[in-house]
Amino acid sequence: MTSKTKTKIIQVIADSSLGGGARHVLGLISNIDKEKFEVLLIAPRGWLTTEAMKIKDIKVKIVEFKSKWDLSSLTKLKKDVAEFRKSGDPFAPIIIHAHGPRAGSFCKMALRPGEKFIYTEHIWSDDYHLKNPLNSILQKSGLRGIYRRSDSLIAVSKSVKTFIEKFGVDKNKITIIPNAVEISDDNAEKNHSDKLMVGTIGNLYKQKGQQYLIQAFARVAASLPKARLEIIGDGPEKQKLLDLIKELDLESRVQLLGKIDKPKRYLDKWDLFVLPSLSETFGLVILEAFASRVPVVATRVGGIPELIIDDKTGYLVPPADSEKLAKAISYLLAEKKKREALASEAYALLKKHYDWEKVIKEIENEYLKLSK
Repeated sequence: MTSKTKTKIIQVIADSSLGGGARHVLGLISNIDKEKFEVLLIAPRGWLTTEAMKIKDIKVKIVEFKSKWDLSSLTKLKKDVAEFRKSGDPFAPIIIHAHGPRAGSFCKMALRPGEKFIYTEHIWSDDYHLKNPLNSILQKSGLRGIYRRSDSLIAVSKSVKTFIEKFGVDKNKITIIPNAVEISDDNAEKNHSDKLMVGTIGNLYKQKGQQYLIQAFARVAASLPKARLEIIGDGPEKQKLLDLIKELDLESRVQLLGKIDKPKRYLDKWDLFVLPSLSETFGLVILEAFASRVPVVATRVGGIPELIIDDKTGYLVPPADSEKLAKAISYLLAEKKKREALASEAYALLKKHYDWEKVIKEIENEYLKLSK
């Protein structure tokens, strides 16, 4: 590879909604060195592709990936990849980087001899389970094929690496590279109202555990009249959560805000961020809370304990335990100095390990190793 030859990187993800995987991919393509890499993003129409089209020198192609059996999407993916191969220098090294199982399955079939394949696991760890056991078995069988076909595997946390290793994958292929966020030293405007604002961000799925947060908040609200809860996100559990809010007589205290493309303006004004997940490979939104200097209470699952040192950079509680979650929330809402101390330590940790300036270099190193 000459000094002028750019490695061609094809980023593929099957979900463009405002989730952790899509936000990670957006950060990656925003920060990658455009002098070394030529980048194509292939993803469904949605938040990610809309934002990606605003980035200079990033090509974007829409593929809907409606299901794992979507042959029209496979045909479109192969066509878009073929066009990118021919563009610019047709002899440049090509790396296809897939994010998530569906994208990984499609990319396996689009590869040509000599091209390299990287897969980042954003979803699966030992805490993650599908409702249907048969689907879980089929999904893990698909993952085994992706892991073994990959030239390099990126695990976003130690817990994900441990999960991948159980498939008999060569450990030398696995690299832990965490998620990252953009960090600004500007102090955000904090909450100046007399309300104590608690918030969470996440798709309304069962594994995100919002039902336990609402149950916990019923206990909090009984002792702290000024406490309010805001939940950002949308998904299939919305009506069940609305019913639970009504059942617990919390309609004046808890708001489901729906999907919000730029939730930072809410996050900046919250007094406390809570992530009640039942499974979480990493917890990118925790880093976003750290960046906004908001203290965090989260569940001890997946990669979260790698981010939160209990009682130092946040509080950890067991999953699906609304009583202990309520105690942690109530204590921190009552102790402003403790909240400030946790937020300060968390921000220092963020700057040291999870800035895109640092993390992008680790990802680029993986690309450069494969392109030699």
